Amino acid sequence: MRTTLSRLTSIVLKPRGLTMFPSRVCAPLRAAPETEDIFESALSNLFTDDTQTNHGTPGQSVVYDSPRFGKIALRIPAHPDVEEGRKLFAHYLWNAGVIAADAIECASRDEVTDSPVQWDRRHWDVRGKRLLELGAGTALPSIISALSGAASLTITDHPSSPALTMGAIEQNLRENVLERPRVDHTNSKPVVNVFGYTWGTTKMYLPDNYGKPAPEQLQAFDRIIIADCLWMPSQHVNLVKTILHYLDSSQKDACAFVLGGFHTGRAIVRRFFEIATGEWTEEDQAGDEDEDEDEEVRAVQGRLKAADIFEIDTNGVRRPWLPSRPGEDKQQTRRWTVCAVLVRR
Repeated sequence: MRTTLSRLTSIVLKPRGLTMFPSRVCAPLRAAPETEDIFESALSNLFTDDTQTNHGTPGQSVVYDSPRFGKIALRIPAHPDVEEGRKLFAHYLWNAGVIAADAIECASRDEVTDSPVQWDRRHWDVRGKRLLELGAGTALPSIISALSGAASLTITDHPSSPALTMGAIEQNLRENVLERPRVDHTNSKPVVNVFGYTWGTTKMYLPDNYGKPAPEQLQAFDRIIIADCLWMPSQHVNLVKTILHYLDSSQKDACAFVLGGFHTGRAIVRRFFEIATGEWTEEDQAGDEDEDEDEEVRAVQGRLKAADIFEIDTNGVRRPWLPSRPGEDKQQTRRWTVCAVLVRR
């Protein structure tokens, strides 16, 4: 038993050949872990060909190892009993959120980093910016933004999301931002709000009381974070409506970060960008929507454009964005995430 435990501990503590982004997330081991605990925490290290697109166990915690800010403990919301809450998949940390956090952290500093991935500071630098995050879940990108010097953060999730109803977002913020010693990051704490919000609407609600509107309804943001929210085609129009309503039209550099994994298929992701930008259309889809859906799409389609768009894999390798890649199997596709910076036309 001792030999097995030692070998497994070695795998966890000294991983080799790991993918860069997923390897930053791990489940904390108990003070006296059993062999099974260590084996479970090492599964992604042992089976590196099986890309892990989400992290954590509902109701438990994970630790994100930030290159700049160190270990950040994140509570994963418990699996909800309500069907509406289960459909939101807020009870995981997804790779798109990890990549968004890395982009913001790397770009929001003057020092040259040794990161193999470089992010365009014109877009991803959030210092002094007003941020809105949609579908926040664990709120990792917002936490990194707060530590990196954002002026304010408005963190939202659907009113029925367990991230809100079970207090996970507020706990993660309290432990990692509000009560964190001010070391190696900005000396001022940002203004932080947590609200319930339904995409496509124009009103935010108190997190513990959906029927009660927030006393202050913020209307303009410099940056909007949308990480792994594209998997519901029925919400694509509403996401675009939200961007158009809340993105500050008076700021030329205002933009939305849209990141999405392909674990639900590339076609769904392509459809969002078709609606948002009017590009990447497929001729054979003409007439697929009913008349009401057509009207909703026409009202928003093409009002945004991609200032930047590419795909990035779990090792930080980039390639051009393509709406389809014939011949690429599901396992290969799961390694990639699309990263886009959307601005007003």
